[in-house]
Amino acid sequence: MSAPLLAATDLRLDEGASVVVEGLTFETQGDKVLVFGGSWPVLRAALRELAPRRGALLLGGHTPEHAARASTVAIAPLDPPLPPELTPRAYIEWSARLATTNAGLARKRAAEALGALGLEPVAGSPLGRCALAGRRATVVAAALATGAPALLVADPTAGLADDEARGFARILVKSLDNIRWALFAPRLALESPLALAADEALVLGASEVLAQGAPGDVAARERRFAMRVHGEAEAFAAALAARGFTTSGSPPRLFVELTGSQGTRDLFALALEHRAIIVELSPVAGALA
Repeated sequence: MSAPLLAATDLRLDEGASVVVEGLTFETQGDKVLVFGGSWPVLRAALRELAPRRGALLLGGHTPEHAARASTVAIAPLDPPLPPELTPRAYIEWSARLATTNAGLARKRAAEALGALGLEPVAGSPLGRCALAGRRATVVAAALATGAPALLVADPTAGLADDEARGFARILVKSLDNIRWALFAPRLALESPLALAADEALVLGASEVLAQGAPGDVAARERRFAMRVHGEAEAFAAALAARGFTTSGSPPRLFVELTGSQGTRDLFALALEHRAIIVELSPVAGALA
């Protein structure tokens, strides 16, 4: 059985003087995974831009350093600096050569990746003249050309026009069909080809998993919220249960599912009544809609 594509244990990540992830533990189950919520610090740790202050992050069972050296997991970040004078073909071939000493295999992988991402029409054009979608496809193809059996991808369809994004998503799904992948995104339409191809969705908070399961199941939790509460959090939690709210978690971190006529305004009113302060309130399913 393969190791989880992504796993974290008691992970702490700092950015400057700020703690951006604290005590995060999770393990993915699927082979095509969508990662939402507080996912960007985790992706940056995978890219080795942020070093864990505590705990561990594993990619396919390996540290990010080992995964990069052994090409067991490749990463396609969003809009990294690209040499404007290089062509997509040259950039992809360079990436392939870094992953193997076999020149013939590198050329073969590069050609296959270039074709899979539909880059033939611009293969010989300088990257500085390529459209945004072409540059992003080049980054994904460069990761694919390493021959890694798994990819982590920052959503390359983000910010593109709807039609262009859907077309790009279809190409991605087809090109990554035979490997494991995790897509990091702030949000994604449930009808996107990427969401339809995924077998798991994960919504991360700064210190816990807000939701995990099949994408359709996660999207269905449209009235489930994660809260961080200060002040009289225990009394507030007890009051929620007494008033018929469906809750889970332990103060100061609570999850509440609204039903019927219940609304977020009721949560704030109840918090005020019991001298609690809701300092964070975020919808669990907002990333998939």
